[in-house]
Amino acid sequence: MKMRAALLVSLLTFGMATLAHADITGVAYSVPSGTANNVPTPGNVPGAGATEIATFDASQIMFSGDTNYSLGGFLNSFGAASNITYLNGASATSTLSDVLFEFTGSAVFTNGQTFTVFHDDGVQLFVNGASELSAPNTTSPVNTPFTYNGPTGTFDFDFVYANGPCCNADFQTTLVTPTTVVTSTPEPSSLPLL
Repeated sequence: MKMRAALLVSLLTFGMATLAHADITGVAYSVPSGTANNVPTPGNVPGAGATEIATFDASQIMFSGDTNYSLGGFLNSFGAASNITYLNGASATSTLSDVLFEFTGSAVFTNGQTFTVFHDDGVQLFVNGASELSAPNTTSPVNTPFTYNGPTGTFDFDFVYANGPCCNADFQTTLVTPTTVVTSTPEPSSLPLL
């Protein structure tokens, strides 16, 4: 009987734990050859001649196509993407060359907070419509630090990553997204069951 009571207490305690998830949505576009690294600003994404090839949700921004240089390899590289839908003839085996990704969501930002972005190739970050990071050009894999200088609070972000020619594709950041806290507390009437 004591073991059952301990198990019930464990289950109720687990039920009261906080569960977290990030709210990031992503879109991948195939862009004309040579244009991926002219990273457009939000509102102008994806740029002329682009075709939407995938939509997805993400729990974080942590992707790499270095070992599997394909759209599916990139999106599934660290298990961050879910609800992936391939569009307009694209598939998991589609190439990553000349693909533009747009990640949107919201995050908690603190004035003076530093972040890093590991990327190959161009990236642009806009927070609440203001440019916070602009590194739009072709580059070898590089770690770019930046400091957020806007107001403190929870704001929408638009992070654009452009992958140019073969064969590296990295987009990882310490940008932290907020969590949605879900708690459940047992009703007082169920406490005597313990």
